[in-house]
Amino acid sequence: MKKKLFAILLSIVMVVGLLPATVLAAEPTAYDIWVDGVQVTSENKDNLFSGTVSYDPTTHTLSLNNATLDNDTMSDYGIRTTIPSTLKIRLTGTNSITRTDPNGGVGIYLNYSNSVEITGDGTLVINVIGKNYDGISTGADVKISDKARVIINSKGGLGIAGRMVEIDGATVDSTGLYAGIDAHWLKIINGADVTLKATQDGRNGAYIWKDQEGNGGDIELAASKVKATSYYPGLYAAGDLTVNGGEVNCTSTADGAIWAKGNILIKGGAKVTTDGKFPMGCNGTFTVEEAEIDAKNTNENNIPAIFDECVPVIADGYHLNYAKAVDSAGTEIDLLSSGTQYFALYKNVHFITKAVYPVSFVVTPVGLTNVVVKVNGQEVTGSVSLEAGTYPVEVTADNCKAYTGNITITADAATHTQTVAMTYLPADYTKVDEAIAKANALNKDNYKDLTAVEAAVNAVVRDKNITEQSEVDAMAKDIEDAIVALQYKDADYTKVDAALAKANALKKDDYKDFSAVETAVNAVARGKNITEQGEVDAMAKAIEDAIAALQYKDADKTTPAPAATATPAPAATATPAPAATATPQYTIPQTGDTSNPALLVVLMLVSGSAAIGTAVVASKKKHNR
Repeated sequence: MKKKLFAILLSIVMVVGLLPATVLAAEPTAYDIWVDGVQVTSENKDNLFSGTVSYDPTTHTLSLNNATLDNDTMSDYGIRTTIPSTLKIRLTGTNSITRTDPNGGVGIYLNYSNSVEITGDGTLVINVIGKNYDGISTGADVKISDKARVIINSKGGLGIAGRMVEIDGATVDSTGLYAGIDAHWLKIINGADVTLKATQDGRNGAYIWKDQEGNGGDIELAASKVKATSYYPGLYAAGDLTVNGGEVNCTSTADGAIWAKGNILIKGGAKVTTDGKFPMGCNGTFTVEEAEIDAKNTNENNIPAIFDECVPVIADGYHLNYAKAVDSAGTEIDLLSSGTQYFALYKNVHFITKAVYPVSFVVTPVGLTNVVVKVNGQEVTGSVSLEAGTYPVEVTADNCKAYTGNITITADAATHTQTVAMTYLPADYTKVDEAIAKANALNKDNYKDLTAVEAAVNAVVRDKNITEQSEVDAMAKDIEDAIVALQYKDADYTKVDAALAKANALKKDDYKDFSAVETAVNAVARGKNITEQGEVDAMAKAIEDAIAALQYKDADKTTPAPAATATPAPAATATPAPAATATPQYTIPQTGDTSNPALLVVLMLVSGSAAIGTAVVASKKKHNR
């Protein structure tokens, strides 16, 4: 028996050994995701539809790269998954999902708990014609973001159906029989460009309703462009509708263009245009911050454009900048001064509100007096409410140059406090300039030491302002004081001293009148400075002139006359011969100036007698020879 069992086992082993290897290979993994009727597996996930579709199971990401999904099998969906995780669809190039069977087919379908996120920079066009079949349908959330562009045309159902539909910066054009979007929350933000349309009467471009627990029903539009067109309001919110910036254009062919059962808030500079047959509005409050609203009613009857039970209220911090209406007769009426209370009376109301900010001014330096601030030519006391924009400002204050400039006010709180730095008037340097002019006019050579003046001039500091006037005046005083303290050089008395020396060398008794010289000498005043040099030189000249005008006294006539006649002629012969060889010498009395006439006569007589005596002797000697 044992041998028989062993033989059986051996046979089995041998048979298994002879089987092909492929028979023993593991079966491929199948994922609960189908693309155009094909289930994705571990084998085909990287190369579906000629490589235009791939799937990453680790991230649950389906990549479409110029994919065309157009299988018309009734039971199939373009993309379908039951995996309990958010399906990520990444678009590259131009892609399409087409379901042309009239009996069924959804473009993208997820079970009730699964969400879908569509991203990338490509385009996805979904065309579905089946009755009650949607372009995108899920009981969870739908998010389209990045630069994705999604175009949906659902002729028998909803364009997009989900719990929360968020379009973030993407472009979406969704048209459905019943609604472009049907959800409990709608959020369109960050520069998205969205067009919504319902083609069936009694429907909405966006129908946002509360869930079974009473949650949701809200629409949030921020900094995006939204266009909604339908029979009933283009945008319908069972809760609140908020528009924060961007542009919204809604049209209703039979009702109000926008309606919210809760509140409406329009702000952020949003531009909202409505065109309907009945008033737009809400059951709650209609609050406007900064916005431009142009509400039109194209009904033939005289029906207001804004529901009279929710007249817009301008929020605190904002005001009407423009408000005009058109009545049933087509007459334009200015409502700016009346406010919003009459807005619900007219078929067309176009108004603009602007944010106003409390702007205060800080003028520096601290402590200025008589400060006056003007904005747009109007004097401002304390703070002033200003819209965003640029304004001319003038500021004046004592001792300051007038300030003129522009301020720019924005929503940034930093611009709501404006600081104006005033510039003081320059100090008055007139006295300084006058003192410097005096110093420059000085003749440096006239003074013993000019360094103090030069130092005071060099110490002058320009560009002082009027609050430093005392310092400037002190500079001027320092220069003036230094000039006053200057000492002239002494006058040059050289000529005076030379004249005095001449005068002192004269013999007073030789002259008839010496008093003029004495007077000139006595008139000499010492201690004169260089600026009085002319006076000093005049003293020297006076002495010189007095000396030049002196007259000697007359000579004494009784002394020389007898001496000339007392010498007898014979006395010359009595002189011994040897004595005749020597020329007699005569001493002329030193009585003064030889130009005296009497003295000249005596000298001539004496000289003549001597010449005669000499001639006689010479004659005798010649005769003796």
